[in-house]
Amino acid sequence: MRKFVLILMASLTAGTLMASVVNYTSDDVTIFPNPERGFTEELGGETMLTDNNNHVVQAEEDWFFDPEDENFGDRQYQTLVMLMYYLGNYKTSELSSAILRGFDEDMAILRNHGFKCVLRFAYDWNSKNDATLAYVKKHIASLKPYLAKNADVIYVLETGFVGQWGEWYYSKNFGNETQHLNSNRRQVIEAMLDACPTNRFLLTRYALIKTEFFGDTQALTSDDAFTGTNRARIGHHNDAFLNDYGNDGTYDDGDGNYTAMRNYISQETLYVPNGGETNVESSSLAKTVAKKDTTMAELRRFHWSFCGSEYAEQVTNKWRSNGTFEEMNRVLGYRFQLITATFPDAAQAGGEMAVTMQIRNVGCAPLYNERTAYLVFRNQNSEVSIQITSDPRRWAPNNAVTTINETLSLPDTMPSGTYQLYLYLPDASSSIAADPRYAVRFANVGTWDATTGMNDLLCSVIVTNEGGQEQGMEIQKTAPQVHKVLQNGQLLIQKGTDYFDALGRKL
Repeated sequence: MRKFVLILMASLTAGTLMASVVNYTSDDVTIFPNPERGFTEELGGETMLTDNNNHVVQAEEDWFFDPEDENFGDRQYQTLVMLMYYLGNYKTSELSSAILRGFDEDMAILRNHGFKCVLRFAYDWNSKNDATLAYVKKHIASLKPYLAKNADVIYVLETGFVGQWGEWYYSKNFGNETQHLNSNRRQVIEAMLDACPTNRFLLTRYALIKTEFFGDTQALTSDDAFTGTNRARIGHHNDAFLNDYGNDGTYDDGDGNYTAMRNYISQETLYVPNGGETNVESSSLAKTVAKKDTTMAELRRFHWSFCGSEYAEQVTNKWRSNGTFEEMNRVLGYRFQLITATFPDAAQAGGEMAVTMQIRNVGCAPLYNERTAYLVFRNQNSEVSIQITSDPRRWAPNNAVTTINETLSLPDTMPSGTYQLYLYLPDASSSIAADPRYAVRFANVGTWDATTGMNDLLCSVIVTNEGGQEQGMEIQKTAPQVHKVLQNGQLLIQKGTDYFDALGRKL
């Protein structure tokens, strides 16, 4: 085996690089879970928390594994849950240590089950009696360290707190429903931006809230994206998907016009998340808007990464009956596919290795939270991960193809051997990075390794770390064309009519 390694390295450095081109088979059918995307179900929807009833997730933990639940079959594809924390019993007091402890314990349960959450806090679901600004700010400040501690299992944080359901409309203490951003509401956003972990997005209910907060309608650009500024951290949620009147004002520009805000959110959501649920309760309207083509066109235009699977049933039931639900299950958020890749057959430890990969994102949206891609070299004795520079958050959606051309530096301590190659996108948080449930699966045939969370690139490379670089340089001077030859069961190097062994000695 040692001679085989050196011969290939000589071929590599002699300028006649032998490469493997792999063409991958796309999987356009299979529905499977992937982190930070897909359908959600809501927990805590009508539970008013108290010191003695201080959990949302723990109180309904059987949701994760109850086979008698009518929607249990859908759960095998889910990685997100919508959590509603109703704090109505604390409108005139500080949050108790019991409430904060309950939240912390709920997050631990999510982590245990391989889930993340879409998170919102509010005060009531059947009235507009929210808390005053002073108490809202105290509650947000109390939650801040717990949000930071549990950012790993928070996908997005919705602004919440204001109005019925925390949806910033019907409100006692923050102005009437037409006042999208008065002074009090602005202070809530500022407090939430401060409390929201810097590596997570804060979603606002109406596009106008964000444009008024920044004083313009300039949508994010590629240069603005993922920079950590407040503008780059605020995304959108729409809890009136497909409804009349610009999705119940979601796209209202303040003057009853919807076109400008539709264009704004379409551009914005290439770089910040968007999701929510439908609230269409009219069967006649649902019959019109829940058509598969209509629904999918809206999801793709506004780059939806998550959507409620239950409410409102007039729409979700039609999705289930007309095939839309299955399609959404496949393409909400991102869905990456390997198209083709080129790798050298051999490489030198301490040297460089050129790789090319084409990746298609057939999903509705990009990845949004930070995630690093790695090329992993694995065999029975060693595993080496090398970071790929290409940012997976910029692998654009709606069937766009990203071509990765990179030259990777192999560590000089890498042992000699034949390595299988894998593409690995683990979670960025160290607390769950090793959990394969939080790694990204590609939609290809025969590539997913569920035990490791890696995608098999169906290719191997021989790496040498035994002085092969110097020998290769010497051969390059004397043998501009080098070939592999199998003779008497031994691989040799052929230069013209002469043969050399693995150490470059003429035979």
